[in-house]
Amino acid sequence: MEPRQVAAGQGWQWIVEGFDLFKKSPIIWVVLFIILFLITIALHFIPILGPLVFYILSPVFLAGLMIGCKAQQNGEELEIAHLFAGFKKNTNSLIALGGVYLVGQIIIFGVMFIFGGGAIFSLMRGGQPDLAAMTAAMSSAMLAVLVGLALYIPLAMALWFAPALAVFNDMQPVPALKSSFNACLKNVIPFLIYGIALFVLTLIASIPLFLGFLVLIPVIFTSIYTGYKDIYHA
Repeated sequence: MEPRQVAAGQGWQWIVEGFDLFKKSPIIWVVLFIILFLITIALHFIPILGPLVFYILSPVFLAGLMIGCKAQQNGEELEIAHLFAGFKKNTNSLIALGGVYLVGQIIIFGVMFIFGGGAIFSLMRGGQPDLAAMTAAMSSAMLAVLVGLALYIPLAMALWFAPALAVFNDMQPVPALKSSFNACLKNVIPFLIYGIALFVLTLIASIPLFLGFLVLIPVIFTSIYTGYKDIYHA
């Protein structure tokens, strides 16, 4: 699967088309988001093991949502069962992608701690800090955040379309990661517009007691699918 380069405005169009998919079954999409949110919370209540399982299973759940998007596009009904459809097709590849996500996150957090965690930890242990120590700690924390962001972006690029490629195109994990990364790299400008639009929509969604996220998060999921279709299946 060779990704193609699309026009800059497609970054916004992915969101528009994603919203169109959402409008076909808004109640089911909101329920799917709530179920996924509750699963996430439940896993994070399990010490140590729970968050690890969450990272590993994230691509499986995302693949299920992509299958639901494709079903809608084909005129079929979206179902709650679609959330778990990734457990029925190419599950091993999807779990392997989750393993990459987990290892990537561990490495990123480790590097961030090296750059800023030590200074903040020392500040917390030092009792009453002086202004110079606080300034140094905040500078280290800011550097750690910037380094973490610089490392997370390539990881996100590699994983963005990888679950869809694994479940729809039967790609193995490594080729799927490479193809997803190349797709994002070829379409930096559309993704920049996509990111700016999502940032603005996030601010809007947070105004009414964050209730807007009941719509925005499902639209993000559907926009991943519409982006995948646009770049890989014009």
